[in-house]
Amino acid sequence: MIIHHVGFLTKNLKKSESEFLGLGFEIEKEAKFDHIRKVNISFLINNGYRVELIEPVGKDSPLYPLLKHYKNTPYHFCYESENFDKDIKKLSENGYAVINEPKVAPCINDGSKQVCFLISTNTGIIELLEK
Repeated sequence: MIIHHVGFLTKNLKKSESEFLGLGFEIEKEAKFDHIRKVNISFLINNGYRVELIEPVGKDSPLYPLLKHYKNTPYHFCYESENFDKDIKKLSENGYAVINEPKVAPCINDGSKQVCFLISTNTGIIELLEK
């Protein structure tokens, strides 16, 4: 598995975009609303490094409560998976707990690929992206 992006939780997507642009990042994908997770998402890239900015939209977003703990900060790594179901099973057998069952990710690629979020006490939250 290779890293696809680092997920960065933000209270204000436009302000965070501006800061990242000042650090040499470029917008790879303009902000788009993810209706499943109720967040605005944009992707920025800098010399091969990709950051996903995630802004919860309203208190009914499942990510909104994370703002109390994380504020504006990276909070997950996303890995591309060549064998999505096998990797989920392997990680589960190695102590990772599935946070959300696999669902499509409307803001990544063409919106047809699935993602699965898992958590470990040693590494925190990771996201697997179906390649």
